[in-house]
Amino acid sequence: MDDVILQHEEERGIHRLVMDHGSNALDRPLMEALHSALQNLAVDGAPAVVLASAHPTLFCPGWDLKVLADAGREEVGAFLDTFNALILELFSYPGPTAAAIGGHSVAAGCLLALACDLRVMAIGQSRQGLSELNLGVPVPGGCLRMLRSRLSSPALEDLVFRGEGCTAERARELGIVHRTAGADETLAVTELEISKLASRPRRAFVECKKMLLGDVWEDMRATRPEETAAFLDCWYEKETRERIAGVASSLRS
Repeated sequence: MDDVILQHEEERGIHRLVMDHGSNALDRPLMEALHSALQNLAVDGAPAVVLASAHPTLFCPGWDLKVLADAGREEVGAFLDTFNALILELFSYPGPTAAAIGGHSVAAGCLLALACDLRVMAIGQSRQGLSELNLGVPVPGGCLRMLRSRLSSPALEDLVFRGEGCTAERARELGIVHRTAGADETLAVTELEISKLASRPRRAFVECKKMLLGDVWEDMRATRPEETAAFLDCWYEKETRERIAGVASSLRS
């Protein structure tokens, strides 16, 4: 794990995984660092984990479109597989997990936060939401299965179809986050809340989480080539390619 990409800190039994990779757009190195850290922690007793960002205004803006704008179908398919594996690793992590959302959390970044058991978002200018349809691709099928277990149907439809992004207050109203906090207090509030989960008897917590969500995990593990094909077909639609190129160009400038 590269400490420049992902800081790993531990205090009072709570492990912080702090993304520190520029804007924290998800590329292979960042996804692999997160995946590896979660696997190692799971083997080491699955202590409480807080996912946070070192960036002052961004939690995670989604996939790094700069590296994918000119990628071939096979490369984008492999990238999607890596992302799906990360989401499942975080969502099925045996111990308690929390996201300290101190900045914008968009598309894949929003999904990363929603894979955590507990979510705390900073009040202010930050927005959280799914923008996949705005770009021209569907939300990955496995992620939608996860979201069905997290959100009410109206909240899920609002998040998926509107693509506008929510303020912290609106996100809490929809159940996307559990708590809101001032920007300077988000991490502290997140750690206070997760410490309550971490204080529960560990074996009982792990078994309860498995009973509650295990069927969703298994459903997400099922291979569905048709969903990958549908995602990639949308990715390579002419209109989508133009939108991806436009976003990538704006990020490079």
